[in-house]
Amino acid sequence: MLVNILKSEGEHQILTASDGDEALRLMGDPRHPFDVVFLDLMLPSISGLDLLERVRATPACRFVRVIICTTSTDSATVVRAARLGVRHYMVKPADRIRVFEQLNIIKAEIAGQQKIEKPEEAAGRLGIDLQAYKAKVGSTLENMERWLTHAKAGAQSADRRQLAVDSGHLKTDALDLGLREVGLTIEPNSEVPDSRAIEIAFIMSHLHGELNRVRSVLKIIVPDKASA
Repeated sequence: MLVNILKSEGEHQILTASDGDEALRLMGDPRHPFDVVFLDLMLPSISGLDLLERVRATPACRFVRVIICTTSTDSATVVRAARLGVRHYMVKPADRIRVFEQLNIIKAEIAGQQKIEKPEEAAGRLGIDLQAYKAKVGSTLENMERWLTHAKAGAQSADRRQLAVDSGHLKTDALDLGLREVGLTIEPNSEVPDSRAIEIAFIMSHLHGELNRVRSVLKIIVPDKASA
């Protein structure tokens, strides 16, 4: 299904692997470097996440962009994948809109667009100084941490709509602070199935990590007043 979707638009060069061992051989072969790998978590010889750990330990494919494809919707999967540097997550079955949404984000990355605006540029655009910008980053991170705590607690369907709406506000805040290429579209007043809920949680985990990196940079260029 996924191969048919990819063949239906554009001239993608596609290679497939039947198991993890074959995938690792293909990705490690310098004759055909990959721009992106769609990785199923349920593989015959090794789990997708175990394969990903081996991929990240292989110099030739350490930084390859990976889109996780799975029916799993548990938070442990999200956390482990995020720690392995994955920021693209797609719940099966493959959906044409989601597939090309993810690929367009990756194409923008390959084209060289920055994921994060420089702090001084973002502060200037907002018309505030770096200290105030740092405070905004901190408060947004606190809000994200509360959101993630709520989401990982296993919010029921009745809460998901509000979580989705709140995540839309947090996405807007992240974009305002200078993050780019955020693949998250919220449809207000709609039901949020398991697959969409885990996708939103995965993207929010990624945004949280990106903002933490921004805060780390800010700690260097804008020291805390107490330690200045």
